[in-house]
Amino acid sequence: MTVVSALRGPRPTGRSMPDRVHHRALALATRAVVEPVLGARYLSRAAEIDRWWRLSDADREEWRAVALESILRYGIDQVPAYGHRDPVLTDFAITDKQDIIAEPEQYLSTEHASIPVVEKHTGGSTGDPWNYPLDRRAWAESYAAQILAFARHGIAYGDRRLLLGFPASLGLQGMGPAKRLRLLAERTDVSLSGFEVDPETSLRRAQLAATMKARLWYGYASTIAAMASAVLNAGQRLPGPDLIVTMAEPLMPAWHDDIAAAFGTKVVEEYGCNDGGIMAHRCDSGNLHLADHQSLVEVVDEQGRACPPGVDGAVVITNFHARHMPFIRYRVGDIGTFGPNPCPCRQPGRTLARVSGRSGDFVRLPDGTELTPPTFYNPFNQATGVRRWQIVQPDPTHLVVRIETRDGWDDDDRSLIMNWIEQQTRHQLIVELRETEPFELTRGGKHRIIIREF
Repeated sequence: MTVVSALRGPRPTGRSMPDRVHHRALALATRAVVEPVLGARYLSRAAEIDRWWRLSDADREEWRAVALESILRYGIDQVPAYGHRDPVLTDFAITDKQDIIAEPEQYLSTEHASIPVVEKHTGGSTGDPWNYPLDRRAWAESYAAQILAFARHGIAYGDRRLLLGFPASLGLQGMGPAKRLRLLAERTDVSLSGFEVDPETSLRRAQLAATMKARLWYGYASTIAAMASAVLNAGQRLPGPDLIVTMAEPLMPAWHDDIAAAFGTKVVEEYGCNDGGIMAHRCDSGNLHLADHQSLVEVVDEQGRACPPGVDGAVVITNFHARHMPFIRYRVGDIGTFGPNPCPCRQPGRTLARVSGRSGDFVRLPDGTELTPPTFYNPFNQATGVRRWQIVQPDPTHLVVRIETRDGWDDDDRSLIMNWIEQQTRHQLIVELRETEPFELTRGGKHRIIIREF
């Protein structure tokens, strides 16, 4: 199946006649009725983006330069917080969610009343809630990027999909009529939403999911990993969908392996956030491919200077499409690292090698040194018996390492992890390894790698 056929309404092998009829009818109805009603050309835009990626590198860069200048000039002319400066990116101060929450009227366009929006809500990876307006145009660009990414993996628009790990409040009964109708038409099932990841609930959720005949499972990495762990521990193998896409949390290597083993299907990691506007999917070479048509992404150090590829820094985004409340040099709160361009997988565009966690997620040593999550990745990736892990620093002198083990865990794994952490922390902390302590999730239901409690 080609990307174009996936967007237009495919006739691929392996799909029933009712499926093929549904795809074509949905594509036509979406373009003719749903997009005009919503004021958001998401499916039409996905086909345009597919053609955009076929442009030469030079033509895409020229388009991005024009788009960047356009949003910078708009910000100067229409947004109080951005006025009185030259249209040069580095002349704009880096902002974040707290800046906007403190003075929301300063970040709204003077034309905001005439720009249609989607009301969005985020708890953030720290569980810090925020309700904010997002242009329907900007939302459509993000959704179009996702539709196109799924299509590249053979998932057609309208293929049945199952959402996993989302709050139960996202059930159909808690949605507005427009979103409810769109999800029903797209055959998106939210009946297995919820954050519970205990073995009994996870096994039951996996068994039910296997009966629903969805072609795509999409959800929190920790939720799907817990399902896979429960299945494997029960000595079972369940039929999975054509594709599993994890989101909201970094996909640990052990989680990836468990999911692939339990359900026998391809697993792809997604990184994205609506506030700011970024969408990326991990390729077979291990890099996250950015939606270059959506935003300009920077990785900067504490002084706001650009980090070279391979060096960790704060992820900062300038959204090309948001006009109601433009996001210009908006720090999303994540730590990222640029990857290679071009990527060995030969897909065009920019990449992130990794997104390591939240900007506040670090271990602080008594001498003032701050260690970010990638400092600790190596031993957990090498250890054969680690399913997931979490580091908690309760005070300036102690470190607790929580481990969820699996078959293969032994004294060699324990020594590998302890030796590495003691070396990286320069023997300044008292390190304790705990194999039975429950893991802590954010209020948003997400798994954090590092938690510093002081």
